[in-house]
Amino acid sequence: MPRASLVIPTRNRAPALARTLTSFLGQRERDFEVVIVDDGSDDPTPEVVRGFASRLDLRYLRKAQRGIAAARTAAMRAARGDVLVQTDDDRLADPDFVGDHVAAHAAGGPWIIAGAQRAVLAEWSAEAQLPADAVATIVARDPSLAPRLGAPRAELISCAMLEADLAGTLVAHGQDEPWWLAASQPMVARYGADLVGFAFPWALAIGGNTSVPRALAEQVDYLDEAFVGWGLEDTDFHYRLCQAGARVRVLDGGRSYHQLHRRGPELGREWLRNAGRLLRKHASVELCIYIAALRRMTSITAASELALLAAQAAPAIQAELVAAHRELVALVA
Repeated sequence: MPRASLVIPTRNRAPALARTLTSFLGQRERDFEVVIVDDGSDDPTPEVVRGFASRLDLRYLRKAQRGIAAARTAAMRAARGDVLVQTDDDRLADPDFVGDHVAAHAAGGPWIIAGAQRAVLAEWSAEAQLPADAVATIVARDPSLAPRLGAPRAELISCAMLEADLAGTLVAHGQDEPWWLAASQPMVARYGADLVGFAFPWALAIGGNTSVPRALAEQVDYLDEAFVGWGLEDTDFHYRLCQAGARVRVLDGGRSYHQLHRRGPELGREWLRNAGRLLRKHASVELCIYIAALRRMTSITAASELALLAAQAAPAIQAELVAAHRELVALVA
C-alpha cells in the first residue's frame, strides 16, 4: 500500500490538471498514489489523465457532476494510503510537497496538516480578470513576458518546463498568495504552528493543501455531499475532524502553488448558501462568530477572543447567539 494518497476532484480544467500531474512527477517522496475523481468534465480531461497513467500510480474515476464535496469524498473512499493529501486540479506541488506531509504525520497526532500556500501565474487569459498585482509581479520579474500578455491566451508555464526543472520553475514564477499570508502568518506568530489557544484552528485547513489520517476521515464519514457549489465544505470537514480529536498544525513546508484563474461572482452566492447550511448543521458559537467575522471582514484574532468568551457563556445565551447568526445568514443568502 502507498504511504500517501493524493486525492483530487476535477472538472473541466484539463490544462491546469496536466501541469498539476507533471509536478507530481518531480516529487522526492515516491511512495504515493494519485486518485482523481472527474466530476462530469466535458473537456479533454480523460486524455490528459491517460497521458500520465504509465508514469504515476494513478487511478481515475469518472462520475456524473455532483460537486466538489462528492468528488473528493469518492476519491477518499477509493484511496489506499494511510495519509490522505488533499490537493486540487489547479495546484503545482513543490518537490517536497508529499514528503513534508507524510513526515508531519509521523509526529504523534492525529493531525490535520495545513501545508504552505503560494501562487503562480501559469496561464494568461484576457477574459480571466486576474489580479493586477499578480500580473505586474511576473512582468517585473521577467519583462520578456509582457508581449505575450497582449494575446488572448498564453501559456506561461508549460509541462515541459516543470518536468525539466520543477523547483527552478516554481522559484522563478512563484509569488505570494495574499490571502494565505493574511490568514496564516498572524495566527502562527500569535498561537504557534499548532494554533494553541486559537478558537478556529480548522479554518486554516483548506481542501487545496491539507492532509489528514485516512482512518479519521473514515470515522467522520468524509465530506458532507450536501455542500454543493463552492466554499465551506472543507471547513465543515475539518471542523468535524477537530471535534473527533484531531489537532491542526501549520507547516512552513508542504508547499503548493495555486495556479491563478478567474473567480466569478457566482462563487460568492454559493459560499453564502453553504454558510447557511454550515450554521444550520452545527449549533456552534465558534462557527457562527467565524462566519460573521468573514462576512464583516473583521479581525479573526479579535473574533477568536470573542468566541472563547462566548463559549464560556450559559447554554441558553449560546443558543440565542447561534439562532441570531442563523437568521442573519439566511437573510443575506
